[in-house]
This record gives sequence, C-alpha cells and structure tokens, in this order.
Amino acid sequence: MKQQLKETDTVVLGSSYNDARAATVTLVDRLERSLAGGALEVPSLPEVALKIRRALSEEDVSIGEIARLIGTDPALAARMLRVANSAMFYRGSRPITNLKDAVSQLGQKMVRNVALSFAAQQVFIGYGHRLLHDLIGAVWRHSVHAAVVAHMLARVRTRLNADEAFLAGLLHEVGKLYILARTKDEAEAILGDPGFQSVLAAWHPRVGRAVIETWELSPELAAAVGEHLSVSLAAPDPPTMASVVAVANYLVEHGEAACADPHFHTKAPSFGSLSMDKPTFDWLIRAADVDVRLLTIAFGV
Repeated sequence: MKQQLKETDTVVLGSSYNDARAATVTLVDRLERSLAGGALEVPSLPEVALKIRRALSEEDVSIGEIARLIGTDPALAARMLRVANSAMFYRGSRPITNLKDAVSQLGQKMVRNVALSFAAQQVFIGYGHRLLHDLIGAVWRHSVHAAVVAHMLARVRTRLNADEAFLAGLLHEVGKLYILARTKDEAEAILGDPGFQSVLAAWHPRVGRAVIETWELSPELAAAVGEHLSVSLAAPDPPTMASVVAVANYLVEHGEAACADPHFHTKAPSFGSLSMDKPTFDWLIRAADVDVRLLTIAFGV
C-alpha cells in the first residue's frame, strides 16, 4: 500500500505530500500496525444486539421473548416492523403492527440480520465527521442492494441459506464503515486527498474481516466480507457464501452495464457455478431493484 501511495502521488498529485496526503498516510500506518498486531480497536456491539443474538442461539427461546428484547430499543423495534412490512418479506393486506407478528414473519435468522445491521449502524454512525455522512450513507445503500441480490442468488441458484447470504451482503463493506469512522479527527483533511478512495477500496476487505472476527460472527461470514472483491472466472462449485457475495457486489457495481449487455451474464466473473440464462439474469436484476427501493426506506438509508 505504501508503494501504491507513492504511485498515486506521481499520477494524481504530481507533488510532495500535502496535509491531506499526510493524514491519509497516517491512517494507513495505523491500520497496518493494528492489523499486523491483531489489535484492531473495534467497538463492541450494543447490548441489545448481544442479548438478541444470545437468545436466538437457545433452542427453546420463544417468539415472545425475542419480541420483548427487541422492544427494549424503540428504534430497533421500529426498524424491525418496517422490514417485516416491506414487500420483500410480506405480501399481506393488513400491516404488521406488533413485534411478535414481525418476528414470526421474518424468522429468527432475519431477525438476527436486522438486529446486527442496526447495531453496526449505531456503532459506526456516531463516529463519523459530518462530512462523511454522505459516504457512509452510500455504503449502506450499496450494502442493502448487495444484500438483496445475494439473498436472491442464494435462493434461486444455490443451496446456501439465503438469510445468511443477506447478512453477508449487508455487512460486506463494514470495513469501509470502520475506516470512515476512524477518520473522524482528520476527516476534512483526508477527504481532500484524491488518493483516499483508493486507500478505502484497497483496505476495507481486510479490515472488514477483522471486524467480523472481533464480533465473533461466523467464519463463513468473515470469509465473505474479506473476499467480496475476489471475483474470478474460476468460480467454486458448488458456490460458497464468499462467491455469492462477490457476484452480488459485482452486479450492483455494474448494474447498468449488466442490463444493457446481452452477453454480460455469460462473461461476468464468478458466474460459472451459478449458470444463469439471460431471462433469469434479467429477472434477478429487475426484481432486486424493486426490493432495494423499499428496503432502503425500511433500513433507514
């Protein structure tokens, strides 16, 4: 990365380090030392998320108990009801108005997903400088889109758990949130560095994996977060969670090109083991767009 920064100096800036570049270099040095020493300072998840996670790990936990725990945080309760009522999860004519029905509708894994993503937002959203709000919002909107696509891919083209894929999509860029949060004291300077976006892109998978591991989430989720940029034509067969999230991320980033190119589905990296024909591919893109518009509202992004 240090070499990359030097190249960026030559190509983009064409001058010596300024204050913005110095701030970025300092940030990279901190990340490098923290990751090398296994000492990345990751905020703990909020207590309500930990309680819900523990409760869901118990075989005999009741829907009422889960609903009670969710209800201890009004903002989380409101989020849960919005998601439960979104078209992706509910096709009824009468809105769901109580948490027990919301939990029943979503299922335990999706309840956990909503709670963890809500917790991640709470952990990082308060740390960012006001200048970073737009960037943080863009990360979350991209993540919701990738989550929807990953869920659909897992459901229609793999035997993987679709709800697990949804969570992996939601959290696949958590490393960006962490890095953005760490810039709070130098945000104005760092955002003035043309090379910062390259740093963010290069470092966030490794940082994100460390965050997931620190929170003691599943190894499959950690791998998906850490490898979501590792797309290749030699896709694993059967597909892994990491390959599904990599494809979802790739599709979200190339959405317009994907729809316009009639051969995109045959040449996109990592599509090998998903083997989609053009009609299925088009359906996936269009159906995902509908769910994304509704879920971004439900998730408050």
